[in-house]
Amino acid sequence: MRTLRMLATYGLAAIALLVGVVALPSLAADHLDAPLVKQDGRIDITDLYAFQSPANPAYTVLILNVNPLAGVQSPMTFHPDASYDFKIDTTGTATESTTLSVTFSKPDSAGRQTATLRKDGTLLASGPTETNIPVSGGGMMRAGLFSDPFFFDLAAFKNGLKFCPGGKGTDFFKGLNVTGIVLELPSSMLGPSKIGVWVRTAVNGQQLDRMGRPAINTVLMPEGKKDAFNAGVPANDRRDFRADVVATLKALGNDDARAGTLADALLPDILTVDTSSSAGFLNGRKLSDDVIDAELALLTNGKVTTDCVGQHADYRNTFPYMGPPNAVSMPSPSPMPGLPNTGGGAAREQGGPSWLLIAGLGVLAALGVAGGATLAGRRRDASRQD
Repeated sequence: MRTLRMLATYGLAAIALLVGVVALPSLAADHLDAPLVKQDGRIDITDLYAFQSPANPAYTVLILNVNPLAGVQSPMTFHPDASYDFKIDTTGTATESTTLSVTFSKPDSAGRQTATLRKDGTLLASGPTETNIPVSGGGMMRAGLFSDPFFFDLAAFKNGLKFCPGGKGTDFFKGLNVTGIVLELPSSMLGPSKIGVWVRTAVNGQQLDRMGRPAINTVLMPEGKKDAFNAGVPANDRRDFRADVVATLKALGNDDARAGTLADALLPDILTVDTSSSAGFLNGRKLSDDVIDAELALLTNGKVTTDCVGQHADYRNTFPYMGPPNAVSMPSPSPMPGLPNTGGGAAREQGGPSWLLIAGLGVLAALGVAGGATLAGRRRDASRQD
């Protein structure tokens, strides 16, 4: 437990240093994290969630979201030549033991597509988007447009951390949409209870984006390495990117020892989950997990303890759990600066200020420190054998 508390403290400290020392071009958890994915929102992963099903503790929910600001600056459909893959590690070696792949047909004139789910190449489900599709062996799949589950008072942050005016906050992300793939599957289909999860998008076999823990690429990778990181695999993260992560952390004021400890906690970029536990953060990630308030307290040395924004009211207690889509609109007074138009609507304002906090706030939640500890021993054992 002492080690877990230390790693959590280091994670929060790193966020504080990132905000206090340097501004990096970053957005929410993994939105528009690299040059290549900015060209097409359909393959830009925004978030990964993994948690025990609240409806049936023997099942696990996996969610992959793409198309940031869907319908405004990204499309509302999936790429017909892309594969949306959930990678499951059951051995603690940062390599996939099982792959759940979802592909889509070309959209028809109404934007409807056929979604197809395969496990290691074996067909499990197929059906139209925007419907609940039964999965062979148990469970359900749904793919379509949803309310963006992320919540935070971004305007107050940009206004000098002046949160809670009149005791209230304003959720910038309320009313925005993403497209998502929701799987609710028997946990036994994924392997033993302690697993690692990451997701990727690939077009015609070429991997273009990946994500385990939010904001790893966005915050810690230098600009020239972002596409390379997205094209990489977790098993090689420490070999290929540890030096970059350490250099970034040292540049932000960490000494050698702490930078190394943080780098080893953050890499490989995998979200760890104990599917037998209903706990959220630090175990996997639930839609409603709110780590922002705790992080605000650290960032301001206790002067600010909340942004007065809570979880969205549109989460559902049953499948598919994310809220229904909102009417397409942008929050007042202006759209999110700096986002390119990727086909969802008219081009928007460019060149706005960088918002590091949105990426940084996801770092600790994504560390999966508690779950990571369950796999750490096996990873060490595997590395000794190599």
